[in-house]
Amino acid sequence: MNEKNWLVVSYIALATAVTAINPAFAEGDEQENHDGSIIEAIKNSKLLVDVRYRFETKDQDGFAQDAYSNTIRTRLGFETAEVYNLKVLVEFENVATIGDDHFNSTTNGRTMFPVIADPDATEINRAQVTFIGIDKTAVTVGRQRYNLNNHRFVGAVDFRQNQQTFDAARFSTKLIDHVTLDYLYISRVHRIFGDDHPVGEFNSDSHVVSAAIDGGELGTLKGYGIVLDLEEAPALSSQSWGVRYENTLTLDDDVGVKLGVVGEYATQSDNAENLVDYRESYLHGEASLSVAPFTGKVGYEKLGGDGTSSFKTPLATLHKFQGFADVFLATPVTGLQDVYGTIAYNWKNAPFRTSVKLFATYHDFKSDVGSLDLGEEFDAGMSVKFSKHWSVNLKGAVYNGGAFGPADRNLIWAALRFQY
Repeated sequence: MNEKNWLVVSYIALATAVTAINPAFAEGDEQENHDGSIIEAIKNSKLLVDVRYRFETKDQDGFAQDAYSNTIRTRLGFETAEVYNLKVLVEFENVATIGDDHFNSTTNGRTMFPVIADPDATEINRAQVTFIGIDKTAVTVGRQRYNLNNHRFVGAVDFRQNQQTFDAARFSTKLIDHVTLDYLYISRVHRIFGDDHPVGEFNSDSHVVSAAIDGGELGTLKGYGIVLDLEEAPALSSQSWGVRYENTLTLDDDVGVKLGVVGEYATQSDNAENLVDYRESYLHGEASLSVAPFTGKVGYEKLGGDGTSSFKTPLATLHKFQGFADVFLATPVTGLQDVYGTIAYNWKNAPFRTSVKLFATYHDFKSDVGSLDLGEEFDAGMSVKFSKHWSVNLKGAVYNGGAFGPADRNLIWAALRFQY
């Protein structure tokens, strides 16, 4: 379904729902009252503004020249207040390069530079209608943002300037106490590469289901399924089924001592037009200890591979996982094991009414087949929030490919963001 069709569907859904809820909408004196309610909903709309300037530089072996980019991402939109159990959200997005293209954006043809995947783009980022007339339940139709759990399988990829969104229909309910049920049907994927890229969009006939049980002090248990049928990328079509457990225990509330644990397992096999018959597994475990304001984490993540096929997560927010250098956006056919450790410091009441977060992470990568050395990476960064709406972010990544890994690379990011 193309962009125009989704806008038409959203409009029809809005008009039909309003008419169904109150058939007197178009009759006599009632018309003025209904019009007034709609006007009030528009007047009480929430303005959406998100502007982020970012400088990024990348030094990668195999390229004679380093890449650097100056880009600014602007999102402008609004979300109406509730009217007749409906809310409407529309958001536009523009990504623009400041100065010369001294990087390969994936669409500008500058292949002499390393890739920095922030191409210029202007598009409708979100256009959705949400019905909230059922208790503890929401039904959303249109172009929307969606994150499943920790974004490992499906996410909005907010780190890149052009966000990933979905033409989709979503049903989410908490009618059962302590249980959240969610279903998403995806008709099209709008990827970070934009409309000008050959695979900037995926026509899709895909489904995402999830259920979460909140056990309080016993933790949260989540089950999920992702069934992907991607027309432009049949090799990425798959079905994944998994379970995730997460819990945080407070050991000393006064001092701020907390213990966290995450355990996750999933299995994946081919689906739809995928020509490769395979079955691989995913495993993730993480333990954390917080003694405010410090937090330490250690973890292990494995995406299985057998030398021919591997576990894939094409709709994930991939930048969050396996190092910020984005070396392993596609899982090697030999699979990937990542042993990592992070230390973080959260200074909530820093000078000048700011809050400061610092972190450093180390990754050690090996293949699933043969435990081959795929390199190591060190990431570090700092974020400063200095008012309700402004923040600054600075971080870097150093990847060393080791004996069997991809090319070495170094990256630095600096960003200034305004959100309202």
